Amino acid sequence: MTRTSSLRTVIGAGAAFAMIASLAGCGGGADAGKTQLTFFANNTQDLYQPIIDAFEKANPDVKVKFSTTNGSQAGYQQTLQTRISGGQLADVFVAPPEQLNDLVRNNCVKDLTGEAFMDRIGDTNKAQSTVDGKVYSMSVTAWTNAYAYNKDLLAKAGYDAIPETWDEFIDMLKDLKDAGVDKPYLEPKAGLGALVEGWIGYDSSQQDTSVDQMIGDGDATFADLYTPYYEEWARLFDEGVMGSEVTGLADDQVRSEFAAGRLAVMPSGYWDVNTFNDAGINYAFGRMPMLHEGDTPFAPGSADSGYAINAKIDGDELKAAEAFLDFLSSEEGLGLIQSSLGLIPATKNYTPEIDESFTEPYDLYLATGNVYLNTLGWPASGRSALRAETFSQLQQVALGSISPQQAAANLDTKLKTLS
Repeated sequence: MTRTSSLRTVIGAGAAFAMIASLAGCGGGADAGKTQLTFFANNTQDLYQPIIDAFEKANPDVKVKFSTTNGSQAGYQQTLQTRISGGQLADVFVAPPEQLNDLVRNNCVKDLTGEAFMDRIGDTNKAQSTVDGKVYSMSVTAWTNAYAYNKDLLAKAGYDAIPETWDEFIDMLKDLKDAGVDKPYLEPKAGLGALVEGWIGYDSSQQDTSVDQMIGDGDATFADLYTPYYEEWARLFDEGVMGSEVTGLADDQVRSEFAAGRLAVMPSGYWDVNTFNDAGINYAFGRMPMLHEGDTPFAPGSADSGYAINAKIDGDELKAAEAFLDFLSSEEGLGLIQSSLGLIPATKNYTPEIDESFTEPYDLYLATGNVYLNTLGWPASGRSALRAETFSQLQQVALGSISPQQAAANLDTKLKTLS
Protein backbone atom coordinates (compact mmCIF):
# COMPACT_ATOMS: atom_id res chain seq x y z
CA MET A 1 0.00 0.00 0.00
CA THR A 2 1.07 2.14 -0.21
CA ARG A 3 -1.13 4.52 1.28
CA THR A 4 1.09 7.50 0.67
CA SER A 5 -0.43 9.68 3.35
CA SER A 6 -0.31 7.35 6.11
CA LEU A 7 -0.13 4.11 6.35
CA ARG A 8 3.63 3.57 6.50
CA THR A 9 5.36 3.52 9.90
CA VAL A 10 7.25 1.12 12.11
CA ILE A 11 6.67 -0.27 15.58
CA GLY A 12 8.18 -3.10 17.56
CA ALA A 13 6.09 -5.10 19.97
CA GLY A 14 6.53 -3.81 23.52
CA ALA A 15 7.37 -6.34 26.18
CA ALA A 16 5.49 -4.65 28.97
CA PHE A 17 3.50 -1.48 28.47
CA ALA A 18 3.53 0.89 31.40
CA MET A 19 0.20 2.58 31.79
CA ILE A 20 -1.21 5.43 33.81
CA ALA A 21 -4.60 7.00 33.57
CA SER A 22 -4.78 10.31 31.76
CA LEU A 23 -5.40 13.26 34.02
CA ALA A 24 -8.52 15.39 33.94
CA GLY A 25 -7.49 18.94 33.25
CA CYS A 26 -8.85 21.97 35.04
CA GLY A 27 -7.54 24.81 32.97
CA GLY A 28 -8.12 28.43 33.63
CA GLY A 29 -10.52 30.82 32.00
CA ALA A 30 -13.31 29.45 29.82
CA ASP A 31 -12.05 25.86 30.23
CA ALA A 32 -12.16 25.87 34.02
CA GLY A 33 -14.10 22.92 35.39
CA LYS A 34 -14.29 21.10 32.07
CA THR A 35 -13.29 17.47 31.61
CA GLN A 36 -10.07 17.30 29.62
CA LEU A 37 -10.04 14.61 26.94
CA THR A 38 -6.61 13.84 25.48
CA PHE A 39 -6.62 12.72 21.85
CA PHE A 40 -3.61 11.43 19.91
CA ALA A 41 -3.98 10.98 16.15
CA ASN A 42 -1.97 10.41 13.00
CA ASN A 43 -2.79 13.61 11.19
CA THR A 44 -2.29 17.31 11.76
CA GLN A 45 -4.27 19.51 14.12
CA ASP A 46 -5.47 21.85 11.38
CA LEU A 47 -7.26 18.91 9.75
CA TYR A 48 -8.75 17.60 12.98
CA GLN A 49 -9.70 21.01 14.40
CA PRO A 50 -13.08 21.33 12.63
CA ILE A 51 -14.04 17.93 14.07
CA ILE A 52 -12.85 18.89 17.55
CA ASP A 53 -14.64 22.25 17.41
CA ALA A 54 -17.93 20.61 16.45
CA PHE A 55 -17.59 18.00 19.21
CA GLU A 56 -16.82 20.63 21.85
CA LYS A 57 -19.82 22.68 20.70
CA ALA A 58 -22.04 19.62 21.16
CA ASN A 59 -20.32 18.75 24.46
CA PRO A 60 -19.55 22.11 26.14
CA ASP A 61 -18.38 20.41 29.34
CA VAL A 62 -15.46 18.70 27.53
CA LYS A 63 -12.17 20.21 26.31
CA VAL A 64 -10.14 18.15 23.83
CA LYS A 65 -6.37 18.32 24.12
CA PHE A 66 -5.02 17.21 20.74
CA SER A 67 -1.55 15.90 19.91
CA THR A 68 0.08 14.28 16.91
CA THR A 69 3.51 13.32 15.64
CA ASN A 70 5.91 15.75 14.09
CA GLY A 71 5.23 15.55 10.38
CA SER A 72 1.72 14.14 10.71
CA GLN A 73 1.65 10.47 9.67
CA ALA A 74 5.40 9.99 9.84
CA GLY A 75 6.45 7.84 12.77
CA TYR A 76 3.01 7.66 14.36
CA GLN A 77 3.21 4.05 15.48
CA GLN A 78 6.69 4.48 16.92
CA THR A 79 5.57 7.57 18.83
CA LEU A 80 2.52 5.70 20.10
CA GLN A 81 4.82 2.94 21.35
CA THR A 82 6.99 5.49 23.12
CA ARG A 83 4.03 7.18 24.79
CA ILE A 84 2.62 3.90 26.02
CA SER A 85 5.98 2.77 27.36
CA GLY A 86 6.33 6.11 29.13
CA GLY A 87 2.87 5.95 30.68
CA GLN A 88 1.50 8.76 28.52
CA LEU A 89 -1.23 7.03 26.51
CA ALA A 90 -3.99 9.43 25.51
CA ASP A 91 -7.63 8.87 26.46
CA VAL A 92 -8.55 8.37 22.80
CA PHE A 93 -6.07 7.46 20.09
CA VAL A 94 -5.83 6.01 16.61
CA ALA A 95 -5.00 2.29 16.81
CA PRO A 96 -3.33 0.93 13.65
CA PRO A 97 -4.51 -2.61 12.83
CA GLU A 98 -0.92 -3.88 12.68
CA GLN A 99 -0.55 -2.89 16.31
CA LEU A 100 -3.91 -3.93 17.69
CA ASN A 101 -2.96 -7.40 18.91
CA ASP A 102 -0.12 -5.97 20.98
CA LEU A 103 -2.38 -3.24 22.35
CA VAL A 104 -4.98 -5.81 23.43
CA ARG A 105 -2.40 -8.16 24.93
CA ASN A 106 -0.98 -5.34 27.04
CA ASN A 107 -4.41 -4.09 28.19
CA CYS A 108 -4.14 -0.73 26.44
CA VAL A 109 -7.52 -0.66 24.66
CA LYS A 110 -11.07 -0.85 25.97
CA ASP A 111 -13.45 -3.50 24.60
CA LEU A 112 -15.98 -1.61 22.45
CA THR A 113 -18.04 -4.60 21.36
CA GLY A 114 -21.20 -3.71 23.26
CA GLU A 115 -21.13 0.06 22.74
CA ALA A 116 -24.24 1.47 21.02
CA PHE A 117 -22.21 3.46 18.49
CA MET A 118 -20.65 0.22 17.22
CA ASP A 119 -24.02 -0.68 15.67
CA ARG A 120 -23.19 1.89 12.96
CA ILE A 121 -19.97 0.13 11.96
CA GLY A 122 -19.88 -2.29 9.04
CA ASP A 123 -18.78 -5.90 9.36
CA THR A 124 -15.60 -5.44 7.28
CA ASN A 125 -14.37 -2.61 9.49
CA LYS A 126 -15.32 -4.51 12.64
CA ALA A 127 -13.46 -7.60 11.45
CA GLN A 128 -10.20 -5.67 11.10
CA SER A 129 -10.64 -4.29 14.63
CA THR A 130 -11.43 -7.65 16.22
CA VAL A 131 -9.13 -9.69 18.43
CA ASP A 132 -10.35 -12.98 19.91
CA GLY A 133 -13.95 -12.19 19.05
CA LYS A 134 -14.05 -8.71 20.61
CA VAL A 135 -13.88 -5.34 18.86
CA TYR A 136 -11.29 -2.94 20.29
CA SER A 137 -11.33 0.01 17.91
CA MET A 138 -13.92 1.90 15.91
CA SER A 139 -12.97 2.10 12.23
CA VAL A 140 -15.32 4.46 10.40
CA THR A 141 -13.56 4.86 7.05
CA ALA A 142 -11.93 2.79 4.33
CA TRP A 143 -9.10 3.51 1.93
CA THR A 144 -7.76 2.41 -1.37
CA ASN A 145 -4.74 3.40 -3.37
CA ALA A 146 -5.20 4.70 -6.88
CA TYR A 147 -3.05 6.41 -9.46
CA ALA A 148 -3.38 10.18 -9.61
CA TYR A 149 -2.59 11.41 -13.10
CA ASN A 150 -2.13 14.79 -14.73
CA LYS A 151 -4.51 14.91 -17.72
CA ASP A 152 -2.51 17.58 -19.53
CA LEU A 153 0.78 15.69 -19.28
CA LEU A 154 -0.80 12.41 -20.39
CA ALA A 155 -2.34 14.19 -23.37
CA LYS A 156 1.15 15.12 -24.57
CA ALA A 157 1.73 11.43 -25.30
CA GLY A 158 -1.78 10.80 -26.64
CA TYR A 159 -3.32 9.24 -23.51
CA ASP A 160 -6.49 10.21 -21.67
CA ALA A 161 -6.47 7.59 -18.88
CA ILE A 162 -4.31 5.00 -17.13
CA PRO A 163 -3.99 1.79 -19.21
CA GLU A 164 -5.43 -1.47 -17.87
CA THR A 165 -2.29 -3.64 -17.99
CA TRP A 166 1.24 -3.31 -16.66
CA ASP A 167 2.86 -3.70 -20.07
CA GLU A 168 0.68 -0.93 -21.47
CA PHE A 169 1.47 1.26 -18.49
CA ILE A 170 5.22 0.83 -18.97
CA ASP A 171 4.75 1.72 -22.64
CA MET A 172 2.81 4.84 -21.65
CA LEU A 173 5.61 5.99 -19.34
CA LYS A 174 8.11 5.55 -22.17
CA ASP A 175 5.86 7.56 -24.48
CA LEU A 176 5.62 10.30 -21.86
CA LYS A 177 9.41 10.53 -21.68
CA ASP A 178 9.62 10.65 -25.46
CA ALA A 179 7.05 13.45 -25.43
CA GLY A 180 9.27 15.53 -23.16
CA VAL A 181 7.69 14.79 -19.79
CA ASP A 182 10.66 14.83 -17.42
CA LYS A 183 8.89 13.03 -14.56
CA PRO A 184 6.47 10.44 -15.90
CA TYR A 185 6.13 8.47 -12.65
CA LEU A 186 7.38 8.56 -9.06
CA GLU A 187 6.78 6.55 -5.91
CA PRO A 188 7.80 7.73 -2.42
CA LYS A 189 10.53 5.85 -0.59
CA ALA A 190 8.08 4.65 2.07
CA GLY A 191 5.66 3.41 -0.55
CA LEU A 192 7.75 1.62 -3.14
CA GLY A 193 6.07 -1.24 -4.96
CA ALA A 194 2.75 0.56 -4.77
CA LEU A 195 0.75 -1.68 -7.06
CA VAL A 196 2.37 -5.02 -6.17
CA GLU A 197 -0.22 -5.47 -3.44
CA GLY A 198 -3.01 -5.18 -5.96
CA TRP A 199 -1.47 -7.93 -8.06
CA ILE A 200 -1.13 -10.12 -4.98
CA GLY A 201 -4.71 -9.29 -4.01
CA TYR A 202 -6.10 -10.49 -7.32
CA ASP A 203 -4.06 -13.70 -7.31
CA SER A 204 -5.13 -14.31 -3.71
CA SER A 205 -8.78 -13.91 -4.67
CA GLN A 206 -8.39 -16.82 -7.10
CA GLN A 207 -7.38 -19.31 -4.43
CA ASP A 208 -8.57 -20.58 -1.07
CA THR A 209 -5.70 -19.05 0.93
CA SER A 210 -4.16 -15.66 0.27
CA VAL A 211 -0.56 -15.36 -0.82
CA ASP A 212 0.38 -13.66 2.43
CA GLN A 213 -1.55 -16.08 4.60
CA MET A 214 0.45 -18.91 3.00
CA ILE A 215 3.61 -17.09 4.00
CA GLY A 216 2.30 -16.30 7.46
CA ASP A 217 1.31 -19.93 8.00
CA GLY A 218 4.75 -21.13 6.95
CA ASP A 219 3.46 -22.96 3.87
CA ALA A 220 5.47 -20.77 1.47
CA THR A 221 8.17 -18.11 1.54
CA PHE A 222 8.51 -14.57 0.31
CA ALA A 223 11.26 -15.81 -1.99
CA ASP A 224 8.84 -18.33 -3.49
CA LEU A 225 5.87 -16.04 -3.96
CA TYR A 226 7.01 -12.39 -4.01
CA THR A 227 9.97 -12.70 -6.39
CA PRO A 228 7.91 -12.65 -9.63
CA TYR A 229 5.99 -9.56 -8.50
CA TYR A 230 9.16 -7.73 -7.48
CA GLU A 231 10.80 -8.61 -10.79
CA GLU A 232 7.87 -7.04 -12.65
CA TRP A 233 7.99 -3.92 -10.51
CA ALA A 234 11.75 -3.58 -11.09
CA ARG A 235 11.03 -3.06 -14.80
CA LEU A 236 10.40 0.58 -13.89
CA PHE A 237 14.16 0.92 -13.44
CA ASP A 238 15.17 -1.55 -16.14
CA GLU A 239 13.09 0.38 -18.68
CA GLY A 240 14.36 3.75 -17.46
CA VAL A 241 10.97 5.24 -16.59
CA MET A 242 11.72 5.73 -12.88
CA GLY A 243 15.11 6.42 -11.34
CA SER A 244 16.82 5.58 -8.08
CA GLU A 245 16.18 9.10 -6.83
CA VAL A 246 12.90 7.77 -5.43
CA THR A 247 14.89 6.25 -2.55
CA GLY A 248 15.29 9.78 -1.20
CA LEU A 249 11.79 11.11 -1.83
CA ALA A 250 9.30 11.41 1.02
CA ASP A 251 5.54 11.31 0.53
CA ASP A 252 5.21 15.08 0.69
CA GLN A 253 7.94 15.61 -1.89
CA VAL A 254 6.24 13.36 -4.44
CA ARG A 255 2.88 14.97 -3.69
CA SER A 256 4.37 18.44 -4.15
CA GLU A 257 5.80 17.51 -7.56
CA PHE A 258 2.38 16.34 -8.67
CA ALA A 259 0.55 19.37 -7.26
CA ALA A 260 3.03 21.63 -9.06
CA GLY A 261 2.16 20.01 -12.39
CA ARG A 262 5.60 18.50 -12.97
CA LEU A 263 4.74 14.82 -12.33
CA ALA A 264 2.47 12.80 -14.61
CA VAL A 265 1.50 9.84 -12.41
CA MET A 266 1.86 8.94 -8.72
CA PRO A 267 0.31 6.46 -6.27
CA SER A 268 -2.20 8.34 -4.17
CA GLY A 269 -5.65 8.12 -2.64
CA TYR A 270 -8.73 10.05 -1.64
CA TRP A 271 -6.82 11.83 1.12
CA ASP A 272 -5.10 13.93 -1.58
CA VAL A 273 -8.30 15.23 -3.19
CA ASN A 274 -8.35 18.53 -1.30
CA THR A 275 -4.65 19.16 -1.93
CA PHE A 276 -4.92 18.55 -5.66
CA ASN A 277 -8.15 20.51 -6.00
CA ASP A 278 -6.57 23.46 -4.21
CA ALA A 279 -3.55 23.23 -6.54
CA GLY A 280 -5.84 23.88 -9.51
CA ILE A 281 -4.28 21.22 -11.74
CA ASN A 282 -6.15 19.24 -14.40
CA TYR A 283 -6.06 15.79 -12.85
CA ALA A 284 -8.03 12.66 -12.01
CA PHE A 285 -7.56 9.38 -10.17
CA GLY A 286 -7.42 6.16 -12.15
CA ARG A 287 -6.86 2.45 -11.92
CA MET A 288 -3.67 0.66 -10.91
CA PRO A 289 -2.74 -1.54 -13.90
CA MET A 290 -2.99 -5.28 -13.48
CA LEU A 291 -0.33 -7.74 -14.57
CA HIS A 292 -2.42 -9.48 -17.23
CA GLU A 293 -5.27 -8.57 -19.50
CA GLY A 294 -8.53 -9.77 -18.00
CA ASP A 295 -7.37 -9.67 -14.37
CA THR A 296 -10.02 -8.22 -12.08
CA PRO A 297 -8.81 -4.82 -10.83
CA PHE A 298 -7.49 -4.87 -7.26
CA ALA A 299 -5.64 -2.21 -5.31
CA PRO A 300 -3.93 -1.89 -1.93
CA GLY A 301 -6.55 -0.94 0.62
CA SER A 302 -8.56 -1.91 3.66
CA ALA A 303 -10.61 -0.51 6.48
CA ASP A 304 -8.80 2.43 8.05
CA SER A 305 -7.22 2.43 11.48
CA GLY A 306 -9.84 2.75 14.19
CA TYR A 307 -10.29 5.04 17.16
CA ALA A 308 -9.59 3.33 20.49
CA ILE A 309 -10.21 4.23 24.12
CA ASN A 310 -7.52 3.87 26.77
CA ALA A 311 -8.49 0.85 28.87
CA LYS A 312 -7.26 2.50 32.07
CA ILE A 313 -9.49 5.56 32.15
CA ASP A 314 -12.79 5.78 34.02
CA GLY A 315 -15.23 8.33 35.37
CA ASP A 316 -15.72 11.58 33.49
CA GLU A 317 -12.78 10.87 31.18
CA LEU A 318 -14.33 7.58 30.07
CA LYS A 319 -17.74 9.22 29.54
CA ALA A 320 -16.08 11.94 27.45
CA ALA A 321 -14.13 9.37 25.41
CA GLU A 322 -17.29 7.39 24.67
CA ALA A 323 -19.10 10.59 23.71
CA PHE A 324 -16.24 11.46 21.35
CA LEU A 325 -16.44 8.11 19.53
CA ASP A 326 -20.21 8.48 19.38
CA PHE A 327 -19.75 11.88 17.72
CA LEU A 328 -17.10 10.62 15.29
CA SER A 329 -19.49 7.91 14.06
CA SER A 330 -22.49 10.25 13.80
CA GLU A 331 -23.59 11.72 10.48
CA GLU A 332 -22.14 15.10 11.45
CA GLY A 333 -18.84 13.61 12.54
CA LEU A 334 -18.51 11.43 9.46
CA GLY A 335 -19.23 14.37 7.19
CA LEU A 336 -16.45 16.35 8.86
CA ILE A 337 -14.05 13.40 8.69
CA GLN A 338 -14.62 13.20 4.94
CA SER A 339 -14.42 16.93 4.25
CA SER A 340 -11.50 17.72 6.55
CA LEU A 341 -9.39 14.55 6.64
CA GLY A 342 -10.15 13.47 3.08
CA LEU A 343 -11.17 9.97 4.19
CA ILE A 344 -14.10 7.96 2.86
CA PRO A 345 -16.71 6.95 5.46
CA ALA A 346 -17.70 3.30 5.36
CA THR A 347 -20.49 2.92 7.91
CA LYS A 348 -24.12 1.81 7.92
CA ASN A 349 -25.48 5.26 8.74
CA TYR A 350 -23.74 7.45 6.14
CA THR A 351 -23.50 7.47 2.35
CA PRO A 352 -20.49 9.51 1.23
CA GLU A 353 -20.54 11.85 -1.73
CA ILE A 354 -17.43 11.02 -3.73
CA ASP A 355 -15.47 13.74 -5.49
CA GLU A 356 -15.86 13.35 -9.24
CA SER A 357 -12.11 12.97 -9.68
CA PHE A 358 -12.16 9.74 -7.67
CA THR A 359 -15.09 8.01 -9.37
CA GLU A 360 -13.10 5.35 -11.24
CA PRO A 361 -11.11 3.93 -8.27
CA TYR A 362 -14.11 4.16 -5.95
CA ASP A 363 -16.19 2.08 -8.36
CA LEU A 364 -13.34 -0.35 -9.12
CA TYR A 365 -12.12 -0.96 -5.59
CA LEU A 366 -14.18 0.30 -2.66
CA ALA A 367 -17.63 -0.33 -4.13
CA THR A 368 -16.62 -3.88 -5.02
CA GLY A 369 -14.46 -4.63 -1.99
CA ASN A 370 -11.54 -5.46 -4.30
CA VAL A 371 -8.86 -4.17 -1.94
CA TYR A 372 -6.05 -6.06 -0.29
CA LEU A 373 -3.61 -5.42 2.55
CA ASN A 374 -0.70 -7.83 2.75
CA THR A 375 -0.02 -7.37 6.46
CA LEU A 376 -3.33 -8.95 7.44
CA GLY A 377 -1.97 -12.35 6.38
CA TRP A 378 1.24 -12.09 8.39
CA PRO A 379 1.79 -13.06 12.05
CA ALA A 380 0.19 -10.42 14.26
CA SER A 381 3.36 -9.56 16.14
CA GLY A 382 5.77 -7.51 14.06
CA ARG A 383 3.52 -6.72 11.11
CA SER A 384 4.54 -3.07 11.03
CA ALA A 385 8.24 -3.89 11.15
CA LEU A 386 7.87 -6.39 8.33
CA ARG A 387 5.90 -3.99 6.17
CA ALA A 388 8.54 -1.31 6.67
CA GLU A 389 11.13 -3.90 5.67
CA THR A 390 9.39 -4.39 2.31
CA PHE A 391 9.96 -0.73 1.51
CA SER A 392 13.55 -0.90 2.76
CA GLN A 393 14.31 -3.88 0.55
CA LEU A 394 12.76 -2.26 -2.52
CA GLN A 395 14.89 0.82 -1.89
CA GLN A 396 17.91 -1.45 -2.28
CA VAL A 397 16.45 -2.85 -5.52
CA ALA A 398 15.95 0.71 -6.76
CA LEU A 399 19.59 1.49 -6.01
CA GLY A 400 20.69 -1.65 -7.85
CA SER A 401 22.45 -3.05 -4.79
CA ILE A 402 20.33 -6.22 -4.61
CA SER A 403 18.11 -8.18 -6.99
CA PRO A 404 14.33 -8.55 -6.64
CA GLN A 405 14.88 -12.18 -5.65
CA GLN A 406 17.31 -11.12 -2.91
CA ALA A 407 14.80 -8.56 -1.63
CA ALA A 408 12.14 -11.25 -1.29
CA ALA A 409 14.57 -13.64 0.40
CA ASN A 410 15.60 -10.93 2.85
CA LEU A 411 11.97 -10.61 3.91
CA ASP A 412 12.05 -14.27 4.90
CA THR A 413 15.09 -13.53 7.05
CA LYS A 414 13.28 -10.61 8.67
CA LEU A 415 10.18 -12.72 9.29
CA LYS A 416 12.24 -15.28 11.20
CA THR A 417 13.48 -12.60 13.57
CA LEU A 418 9.91 -11.61 14.40
CA SER A 419 8.54 -15.05 15.14
